[in-house]
Amino acid sequence: MNSELPPRFAPLPVRLRPCLGESTNSYIRRLARANHLQPSFLHCYLCGPPQWFGRPLLEHLATTAGHSPEALERALADAHSLGGTNRPRRRLPRRNLFARRQDLANRIVQEALKGTQIRTLAKRHNLRCSDIRFALEIPRLTATESGQMGDLITGGLADLIESMISRGLNGRQIWTDLMDHHDYLVTYHSIRHYIRYTRLRTASARVGNPEAQTVAPAASP
Repeated sequence: MNSELPPRFAPLPVRLRPCLGESTNSYIRRLARANHLQPSFLHCYLCGPPQWFGRPLLEHLATTAGHSPEALERALADAHSLGGTNRPRRRLPRRNLFARRQDLANRIVQEALKGTQIRTLAKRHNLRCSDIRFALEIPRLTATESGQMGDLITGGLADLIESMISRGLNGRQIWTDLMDHHDYLVTYHSIRHYIRYTRLRTASARVGNPEAQTVAPAASP
C-alpha cells in the first residue's frame, strides 16, 4: 500500500499563458478566474502559512499554472521577487540608459505591471525590447530589504481604501476585496502602511483642530 501523500500543488484544469511584462498578481488573478476560483483564495493557497499575503514560490506557481519556472521568469515582470530556488542573475547591459531618465523607467514599470507587453512598450517609447527588460530589472537592482517596491496608493485607489476603512474593514478584508472585485494591484504590506498613515493623519488633525468632527477609528489589520 502506498502511504505517500499526494503533492499539495497540481496543475489547474484551465491553463493560461502569461503575458510578457505581466505582474504576478495579475497572472494569479486571471488564472483564478479562468478556473472559477477567488483570486484571493488562489493567492493565499500558493503562499501558504505563515505568509498568506506574501509572494508565492516560483516553483509552486509554475506547477499550478502548468508552465515551467523558466517560462514564468521570462514573462512575469516581478518574477525576481518570488521566492524559491536560487536562479542565475540575468545578464544586463553595462550601460544604464535610464541613469538620467528614472521617471521613464518608473513609467515603464507601472505600465508593465498593468499588463502591457514588452513589445508594445518598446514601440511606445521607441526603445529596444532589451532596454524595456532592463527597465523592468531596475527595481530588483535597487530593491530595499523588503525585496519589493512599495505601491503608490493615490487617486481612485486611495478613495476606495478610505471608504473601506470608514466601513470598519481591516487590512486583510481590504486586500481580499481589492484582489477579488477590483482591478487594482496592491500588496498587503502597502495597505497596512496606508492604514497606519491614515490613522496618523487623523490623529494629527484632531490635535490641530480639537473641535473637528470625530472620525471612528479603523479596525486593526
